[in-house]
Amino acid sequence: MSAVSRFVVRAMREDRGRFAALRDARAMIYWPHGLGDWVTFGAVAPLLEPSNAYAMTRFGDDYVSIFEGSSIVRPLAGGVRRIGDGATAGTPHFGLRLRDCNGRAATIEVPAPMDEAVRKFAPDTLLWTDYPETEGRTPYPFHTKARNLARMLVATERLCGFDLSAPLANSIDFSAPPETQRRIDERLERLAPPETRLAVISRSGLTAPRKNWGDGSEARAFAAALRRDRPNWRFVSMDDDDLGEGSATFRALFGDLDDPFARTYKAFARRIALFVGIPAGPLHFILARGGIPTLGLWLSHHPDWYDEPNANAMHLVGSYVRERGFDRRPASITKPPSLAHRLVYLDTPNIAAETVAEAAIALLT
Repeated sequence: MSAVSRFVVRAMREDRGRFAALRDARAMIYWPHGLGDWVTFGAVAPLLEPSNAYAMTRFGDDYVSIFEGSSIVRPLAGGVRRIGDGATAGTPHFGLRLRDCNGRAATIEVPAPMDEAVRKFAPDTLLWTDYPETEGRTPYPFHTKARNLARMLVATERLCGFDLSAPLANSIDFSAPPETQRRIDERLERLAPPETRLAVISRSGLTAPRKNWGDGSEARAFAAALRRDRPNWRFVSMDDDDLGEGSATFRALFGDLDDPFARTYKAFARRIALFVGIPAGPLHFILARGGIPTLGLWLSHHPDWYDEPNANAMHLVGSYVRERGFDRRPASITKPPSLAHRLVYLDTPNIAAETVAEAAIALLT
């Protein structure tokens, strides 16, 4: 079991306005959430009170590394890439319970080597939020999950100074260190030499199973259809699927590298010519980054719930979404045209491979 250091902080959640009232504080944000939630917090960070200093962490540097290079949020690495809750070090959630984050002083237990990073930052406050899901029930301008959180973390008078009718800028530095970029480019040389184009498919993820796109056969059929249109396409699966000739999996290409996932993914994204994915971390990252033709596949949720609009993206939405009335929730019917996504509503609950291929060709034309 790792050595443990203890720090006294004022622990709070997002509610009751406590965090929004902070001034000249040193706030450590504990964020035990998925990659997509790390990405969307990048749009919240620029709205936060500027007199405070912010650091962000969780157990698992694969996600913490997403804020490397940020001018607003300092990432506090723990020295362990694998995602967890600290239980293996004997300090689950730093020894806290979410209900204990009530604005009072609390002692957190931080294992080595993360404790050194925390000591250097010297927090006096800890924020732990369960990042509430709104699923389209909150109206504009707080219609997305991230915007709704900003409503609770940022003072009203400060929020009034921002143009919330425009897409929120994401504060993540989407560039990778040169050495990481070099390693990724070298790994891709054989699969995707300069005369080829690289498409990435992410059909599932660490998310609700109902969001997933099929069992892999659809992804393989899509790759075959795109290859028929242009033989120079190459494919990478984020899901360990065999996509046929001229393909590889992300794990096979990069799984043995020492860089944490988010750092690797930043470098990988520079090579992507087309991204196709369901609403999970890899898609949210690409949408926030911008500059990449992107197809979102939405079988059970609506794009208005999560992402800022992206001029390079088109979203295919299965019929289940409209049958449940998700497109008529406040998030969709109250926001202005300046925040509209490019949506294609389908008449079928499933999204056929040929439909995705046709949309991809149209998007790229």
